Amino acid sequence: MPFGFDPRKLIKEDNDLEADKEIKEAIKKTLTFDEQIEENENTIRKRSNIAENFSEVDKALREVNFVEKEGMAAWRKEKEETDPEEYKNFEDWESKTLFGKLGIGKKDKTLEETEVKTKDIEKPFVFDEEVDGTGGEIKTQSKGIPFESEVGVTESIGGALVSGAIKIPKGFMNIGAWTMDVFGDENIPVDQGKVAQFENWFDKTYIGGLEGYAEEKARATAVGRLTEMMVQFYGGWKTVGKGAEKIALKAQEGINRATTAIKKGKYLRTAGNKEGYKLAKKVEEWNKISGKQKFVGMFVGGAGAGAVIYDNTNIGTFGDIGALDFLPTGLDREEKSTAKEDAMRLFYNKLKFAGEMGFPIIPAIIGGGRVGKSILDGAVKRNANAGKFDKFVEKFVAKPFRSRGAFPEKQFQAMQRLEGKKTSANLLSTDYLRNIDQIVKQISKYSQPAANASGMTTEMSSLIVDLIRKGKLGVVNNKVIVKGFGDADLENFYQAMTGKLKIKSTDVVKLVEELTGVHQSWAQFLNTVVKGKNLNVATKEFTALMNDRIKNTLNSEYKIFEQGGVRPLVENTASNDVLKEVAEIFIRSAKANGKRLSLEDAELIVKDIVKNVRLDKNTTTPIFKYEAADIAKDKALIVKNIGENITGGGKFKPDSKGGLIQTKSDLAAFNKLFGKYENAESIIANVTTDLAEIASRDRFYNVIKEGSDEMIKKGEIGIVYPTYNAAVKAFGLGEDIIDATSGLQLPQKIGEQAYTVPINGMFTTKVIADGLKYGAANSMGSITKNIVYQYAVMLPKGLIQAGKTVGGPFTHARNFSSGAVTTASMGNITLAFTNPLFAIKSMVTAFNTLQPQILYRNKPGASRYIEKGGKQVALSDSEFADALKGEGGQALYRFLLEEGMVNQSAIMRDAMGLLEDVAKQGFLQRAWDKLGKRTKAILKGAQDMYVAEDDIWKTWNFLAEDFKINRAYQAAIKNKVINPKTNKPYTEMDIPNRLDIMKMATQNVREMLPNYAYVSELVQASRRSPLGNFVSWPAEIIRTSTNISMTAKREMKDPVMKRIGYERGIGFAMTVGTIGPAAIWGASQLAGFGKEKLMALREFVPYFSKDNTLLPVYEDGKYKYIDFSRAFFYDVVTQPFQTTFTEMNRRGDEPVIPSIVMGLTKALGKLVEPFVSESIWISGIMDIYARGGKTKRGQAIWNERDSEGDKIFKAIGHLTKLYTPGSTVQLERLYNAITGKTIKGTQYEVSDELLGLIGLRKAPVDIPRSIEIMIGQFLKSERDERKLIYAGTLTGDPIKDDNKIIKQFIFANQQRLETYEVMRRQYDAAKVLGMKEKDIKEIFKARGNKALYKMIKANKFKPFGITDGMKDAYERMSEKYNIENPLSNRIIKRLGKIEKKLKKQKLNRDFRIDPERYLFNEKSIIDRGIELFKQDDKPALPEGFSQLPDTPEPVVNNAQMAQNVDPQTNLTQTETALLSPTEKVIASRT
Repeated sequence: MPFGFDPRKLIKEDNDLEADKEIKEAIKKTLTFDEQIEENENTIRKRSNIAENFSEVDKALREVNFVEKEGMAAWRKEKEETDPEEYKNFEDWESKTLFGKLGIGKKDKTLEETEVKTKDIEKPFVFDEEVDGTGGEIKTQSKGIPFESEVGVTESIGGALVSGAIKIPKGFMNIGAWTMDVFGDENIPVDQGKVAQFENWFDKTYIGGLEGYAEEKARATAVGRLTEMMVQFYGGWKTVGKGAEKIALKAQEGINRATTAIKKGKYLRTAGNKEGYKLAKKVEEWNKISGKQKFVGMFVGGAGAGAVIYDNTNIGTFGDIGALDFLPTGLDREEKSTAKEDAMRLFYNKLKFAGEMGFPIIPAIIGGGRVGKSILDGAVKRNANAGKFDKFVEKFVAKPFRSRGAFPEKQFQAMQRLEGKKTSANLLSTDYLRNIDQIVKQISKYSQPAANASGMTTEMSSLIVDLIRKGKLGVVNNKVIVKGFGDADLENFYQAMTGKLKIKSTDVVKLVEELTGVHQSWAQFLNTVVKGKNLNVATKEFTALMNDRIKNTLNSEYKIFEQGGVRPLVENTASNDVLKEVAEIFIRSAKANGKRLSLEDAELIVKDIVKNVRLDKNTTTPIFKYEAADIAKDKALIVKNIGENITGGGKFKPDSKGGLIQTKSDLAAFNKLFGKYENAESIIANVTTDLAEIASRDRFYNVIKEGSDEMIKKGEIGIVYPTYNAAVKAFGLGEDIIDATSGLQLPQKIGEQAYTVPINGMFTTKVIADGLKYGAANSMGSITKNIVYQYAVMLPKGLIQAGKTVGGPFTHARNFSSGAVTTASMGNITLAFTNPLFAIKSMVTAFNTLQPQILYRNKPGASRYIEKGGKQVALSDSEFADALKGEGGQALYRFLLEEGMVNQSAIMRDAMGLLEDVAKQGFLQRAWDKLGKRTKAILKGAQDMYVAEDDIWKTWNFLAEDFKINRAYQAAIKNKVINPKTNKPYTEMDIPNRLDIMKMATQNVREMLPNYAYVSELVQASRRSPLGNFVSWPAEIIRTSTNISMTAKREMKDPVMKRIGYERGIGFAMTVGTIGPAAIWGASQLAGFGKEKLMALREFVPYFSKDNTLLPVYEDGKYKYIDFSRAFFYDVVTQPFQTTFTEMNRRGDEPVIPSIVMGLTKALGKLVEPFVSESIWISGIMDIYARGGKTKRGQAIWNERDSEGDKIFKAIGHLTKLYTPGSTVQLERLYNAITGKTIKGTQYEVSDELLGLIGLRKAPVDIPRSIEIMIGQFLKSERDERKLIYAGTLTGDPIKDDNKIIKQFIFANQQRLETYEVMRRQYDAAKVLGMKEKDIKEIFKARGNKALYKMIKANKFKPFGITDGMKDAYERMSEKYNIENPLSNRIIKRLGKIEKKLKKQKLNRDFRIDPERYLFNEKSIIDRGIELFKQDDKPALPEGFSQLPDTPEPVVNNAQMAQNVDPQTNLTQTETALLSPTEKVIASRT
């Protein structure tokens, strides 16, 4: 029976409906997908339109600038060539304007266009391609778009500020988006997640478009990238970090309170508590945060700041650095397939980044600021209540690198003045002697009995000595004066000189005038001591003592010593009578001590003394050893100095009872034995310097005492204390205080009965005590006192450095020209423009003040005393200052010497200091004495000239500083500036006198220009080490640069010195920050260079110039460069930044922090290089012996196949060239340039070499030859890298680790890839610099490396493989030593897989091999299978698909499985079929 309802039809309809539903769903999904695509395209289009708008504005501005610079005709020409369509639109528009209808501005009829055509020069490169290099892309520049320019630093920083500022709020919004993705559905595709939606929405906004445009500008330069990062750091810290730190600290305060209360077993109540003060103290203690807790707070704050930073993947972490990849903070930059997984990736990245922000980034930034503040804060440095941190910084950071060490600034300056006054006294005595010498030379022309070519005769010298002895110093009104010579004494002197020696009366008068001047100088020194108020006797008695001292102690030399030496002459023999006379003294002394001594034995003792006597440099008297005559001291040796027998006042003093010298006749006998004689020149020199030291030490001791008392009153740590306990309390238990029994015992030369050192008997640390004893001089370490070390290291190092500086004309020229740069850095160059007459006059004064006096004798200069009414009247300080500056000459130079400003060339003193250290042994003096007179004169003249080249600029800057300070005070009076001390306008009474202003000027010069006296103890110690060359110079540039900037900042805040501060600040900024970049920009414009070309040029310069400031040159179709760092010595300060930014530019696509770290690492290496590199002397020794005939750059000195004779000959030639004094290399190039010869195929030009005199030599760049050298280096590296594969595996020892060769194989190929990439970068650079492809190919072909050329050109990599030869070598070794072959078949198979994959490796791409995937895992096959099945990571499926249910566990029939095992192999049928032979062995054992 038929049914009206057909169920089959219903089923069909349902199926149709289901199918229709699926089709509609599919269509909907497709439409949704299309809409998404369209939306994305609209977003991209909108963002592109925004960026294009900004770019169009940029372009328009550049074109306007081009028109202003080159003219309208040039713009038309370039516009028509580069953008014809837009140019046509412009012409159509122009034709409709009034100017167009009148024909104004048409390009075809203008004179301007004709001028442009004559100026149109073809650029050297025409490439328009992009080339990859390992150091970042090197883009060749297009010739065709003159309006397009590289992003400048200012533009990039502006973009960074905008981009970084936008990213701060964007980071907060991004957190919300990825948080939603973290808790969202699992299967949402990453491009549909909330983060993607947020990014799409943000990019559509104009803020997003602005961010993209600004970001592009920011990341065009290293400075921009760094600025963008720092803006984000600052924003994160200010918005979140600082608040998080405060919350953490507050929480820890609460923890401290609760913990303390719990420990006490009770809580303190505030209500009704009667002991309120105690409670307040307890609360204060609880609220104190420990150092660790502060660090925790800082960590929390840093982590909070890092969490909200948006762009962490571009910033990067330390874990991203290859050498630090073991850190867990490396960021994951691989986008995941689903939004949830990618959100988790972003979450973990934020955790890692926030962790590093917590430590070490934020603590390092804040800690570095604290260290700097502690160093600069003078009050903290010596505050008695300074904290542990400040004390730690002071002891371990500041003090070792600071010239003044443990001393406060004022006291250190006093120490420097002590040395300066000694030097000034030497100059004063030299001036007197020079004047006397001129008189003697005049006398020698007509009176042979009085003088000859070698100087005054003994007779003339004796007469002068006798007159000096009869000169008297007296006292009037408690002031030491010159009484002069008695009339009878002068008459006798006159008669003897004119009668017996036949000297003209006029010359005798001149001699007497000079000797009177000498006495006047001595009186001035003694008056300084009187003013010091440390005498124990009246002024008259003190003067009488000094008259005796001058007569008896300071006028002698000893013939037994060679001139200036401390050892006796070998040929010296005393007469028998003298020997016997001294022997009798020893016989008498023995008898007095109960012993008997024969005449023969006594004479043997005397002869031994004559042979071994030494000159004590401190007392300038002989010192010797002899056997004790006392029975109680049998066989003991006594050290005797005959200077002990004369008191500070010049009186005879016998030895104690039983001593050797008991009478004046005994002392006279020893004087005869040692050949004591009187020399007029020595008297003048010795007395002058000795009295000057007495006076300067007295002033020095007073400054120390007064300064220490003042500091203690202020609550600071003083320098000396009256008791031992007070010193211990002030300096702390960790400091080593001097012996408590006697306290300080500082040297003094007058005698205790007449003078007391004001700080003797007081207490201080041993370090300070040594400084007070020896002045500013640093004592040598134990090893440097070793005579072998001195002669093997210090002496040759010093001689070579002295020869390279003093002996070279190029170094002299550069030494002089460098002064102009330092003048600019101090801001004084402005005077050359604002007051040119003063600038010229000051240069003349500086020249007239210089030493040496080569062209003519300098004027004596102003005197402190003038004749007035027949009396000597002292000038006021201001009058004396005006006289000094007005006349210049010797008086001004002595003043500058006393102030420690001149004769302090850092380079010169660095080299000569080594020689002075060694000279204490006497060897150098003996060697010097053996040189001829002319040789001595040349060497001394070169040395003096080097100092003069430095001093002339220091003197000029002193005069400039003095002028500006005086001008500032006068302007303050005129403008009625308020004096903060009186709260009234400045008056003449408020300003310092002009002599004090001169001292202020000298202090500025000392602090802001290189000065050897301010080199730190650490640097001076490195000077004596085998390492480093001229270490004082870079150290001083760093010191003075810091001082200039800090002084300028301080002066800008001073209403009186404000103008000087701004001039100084601008001058320093222009010198350090502008000269270099301006020079690069100017040279680049002239040579047609951009950033990429400059980077390409660096590939072809020597290693020592690669990171320096380079000025490109393109002349006559040839490339050259100027290493500006060699002339611009402030590059020491800027080069760390230059090196860092250069490295960041090379790593343009890498994250910022890894790039900064690599750049800073290289920068630090450059900074410390002068201090730790091999010295010239040691470098030569290392080349010959340690490196086996190769330089440190790998250049061969000889061929291994050379004969021994040839090797020695070439070694001598190498060392001769390296050690020869003077500018031999530069002179050789100059000579060959003049004669037209080449050196190793390179032609040099005279003009280029002459520029080397000022450090601006144009060095030629030979690109083809450089490529040849680079190919050779590539082949050498290839050989070395191949050896890495087999290192340590062919020794015959068993290799237990199967992975050893695999690891070494991977590492060797990794190194080989780097070598390939370097070669590729050099290939790219050659093309950028205009070298044709066929020429590059020809070079490779000529070297037989055509295959290498093809690989480099194609950007391909040819990995190492395992050759048949190596397989045979391993096989033979295995058989020979009966060991298992380390290169087994399975290892060969594994290496083959690695090689196969590496053949697809592209240059300048990430290394394709992950070593862990290719190493053997020795776990059993079953364990590995279990691990495989345990993995439950399931890939995300596309939307709309569901995961299949888990497959149920199979039911295993163990009995059946056991029956299927082969009893012989212990394997199942499946295992037999599928496993490899090795795996079968493993499975069968399981």
